[in-house]
Amino acid sequence: MIIVTVWQYAGYLMMIYIAGFVGINKEVLEAADIDGAKGFKKLFYVTIPSMVPSFIICFFITISRGFMAYDLNLALTNGAPYGSTRLASMHIYQKAFQANQYALGQAEAIVLFIVVAIVAVTQVLLTKRYEVEA
Repeated sequence: MIIVTVWQYAGYLMMIYIAGFVGINKEVLEAADIDGAKGFKKLFYVTIPSMVPSFIICFFITISRGFMAYDLNLALTNGAPYGSTRLASMHIYQKAFQANQYALGQAEAIVLFIVVAIVAVTQVLLTKRYEVEA
């Protein structure tokens, strides 16, 4: 499942990284050249800090989609063997629609939403301090 997920999201996330890389301010790069930054110094002190918003977006997308993975799980393993690959969204679906326990499935879906929202907000707040203004 990991290999397929990486294959599925690699292009999408790479487009975000490329957009972030192209969006780096040229004046900042020229100023780094004038100040004598070359090679790895320019990479670690100018390029990577300028790309932090792209990293944050990709991290957010990866985490939120990881919690909500259902289609890939269903298509590849259907939760087998012995439920070891059954993720939260598949459990909620099976509880609500296959076991006909709609109230329990809805309650679990709300809890999943709250967990994803808390993780996403925490991740954004923690990584926001690493962003730089160009």
